[in-house]
Amino acid sequence: MLIDKELSIPLYKQIKDYIERKIEQGEWSAGYQLPTEKELAEQFHVSTITVKRAILDLVNDGSLYRQSGKGTFVSTHMEYDLAKLVTMQDGSARNNHPHKTVAFSVTQVDNNIAKILHLHKGNKVIKIHRLKLQNKKPIVIEYSYINEKLVPMLKQAEIENDLLYNVFSKKYGLQLDKAKVYISTMKAAEEEAQLLNVEKGHPLFVLERHTTVKEKEVIEYSKMIMLFEEAHYYLEVKL
Repeated sequence: MLIDKELSIPLYKQIKDYIERKIEQGEWSAGYQLPTEKELAEQFHVSTITVKRAILDLVNDGSLYRQSGKGTFVSTHMEYDLAKLVTMQDGSARNNHPHKTVAFSVTQVDNNIAKILHLHKGNKVIKIHRLKLQNKKPIVIEYSYINEKLVPMLKQAEIENDLLYNVFSKKYGLQLDKAKVYISTMKAAEEEAQLLNVEKGHPLFVLERHTTVKEKEVIEYSKMIMLFEEAHYYLEVKL
């Protein structure tokens, strides 16, 4: 892989993102020994100092560990940033977020979603059902209900291979304020098992996200059902 030096993203961050993707996609599994810093520097056509900074960041967040005289390895117990799970960011330097849309429609809001989005009977919502993909395989089932008034004329083509937050902010100029998130677990029923290619009863991670814009209106409610990884999940809070 060549580093894109035309991007505004720092070189060390691009290398860090590359390593994270290798781990997340299972190409570099727990215990895998990374190439040496010199080998990585030659591969990316950068200095060893740049590689070292990327490696140190990953060691500090628990993704990698070092053994003196032996090398750098992928940690046995991975750590996942809950903030990234909430936004569905995967660390891609090129903002590549492949999705497969299962259903997209504009419909009148039902009573349950109306309460969540603070809407009235007769108001319209955009209903989206899609799958987030990794290596062309589904890893997240996403159900979203969006306040149609805030993103009028939203088309299915606009959400293909992008995150909803990116669409809201970049394409519609909305200032996102905050997200209230509920976290739970469940066991895969027939539908989830088929969509995620797992056995029925497989443990799954569930995030329910309520997002508001600066004007305090609720723009979306999303329920995301994802594969549960045996790992440490963390949330960093600035005090």
